[in-house]
Amino acid sequence: MVSGLKTAAAAGVLAAAVGGAVIARADDLGARAAQLQGGLAIGSLNKGDKNLTVDRPAQAGGVDGFRISNKSSKALVVTIKARPWTQSSSGAVSANRRGTLGGVTVSEGDFTLQPGAEKDITVTLSSAPSAGYLYGALEVVGLPTDVAKSKGVITGYRLVSALRYTPATATYGLKAGAAKISGKGAKQTLTMSVRNTGNTVAPVTGTVKLKGATGTKNGTVKSTRILPGKSVALGLASLSSLRAGSYTATVTLIQNKQKTTLSKKIRVR
Repeated sequence: MVSGLKTAAAAGVLAAAVGGAVIARADDLGARAAQLQGGLAIGSLNKGDKNLTVDRPAQAGGVDGFRISNKSSKALVVTIKARPWTQSSSGAVSANRRGTLGGVTVSEGDFTLQPGAEKDITVTLSSAPSAGYLYGALEVVGLPTDVAKSKGVITGYRLVSALRYTPATATYGLKAGAAKISGKGAKQTLTMSVRNTGNTVAPVTGTVKLKGATGTKNGTVKSTRILPGKSVALGLASLSSLRAGSYTATVTLIQNKQKTTLSKKIRVR
């Protein structure tokens, strides 16, 4: 998918075996690309609103509307689910297809769309989350109605957009772990494990300064969203241009208006 939590819908093409079992992951394509190619499309019911991310306070009863359109040449069986996120240590996130997001309901989760047809659905936060916040994804999958009778590999579609139900009072907290050097030679990079101890998915950015006897190098931390309670190995800088020796890495992490600054000793070999 993408590095960091999604801010817009991502579209992909699925390969499906006979019987409808999905055997290939979605490609990292934009929702507009899927519409241009003639596939499954999703749009907001709010006129002029192209933002497909649900972003609202975590209050029970919140409703958002979407229009699902079949722009392909075949009838599609459409399945819509609210999914929890999973996030790897690299920061990559994906919708967990083995689970559903508790407290979120979809007005109609299974239906068939003929070519050129559209259907409006609503997504509702039916109950207030116990943690005070809830982050997940809306997954829309479309497979041809004749998938069970087809032979070989056929084409289906998958769209994923973000669901963010935000806390009444945002808290920010980042806990930095060890700084590590990975790779060898010219491919060495400096990373640092960072845990989100707050309750938001506000992007984490920052700066890094590497200072040693042979020179100084400045860099920036790529904007990354980290799920509450998760740890991600943030890439801080490439070490390819640095000579072997000891350096002090001064790292400033920024989340909203909160700053965390720390220093780490590293040795480039």
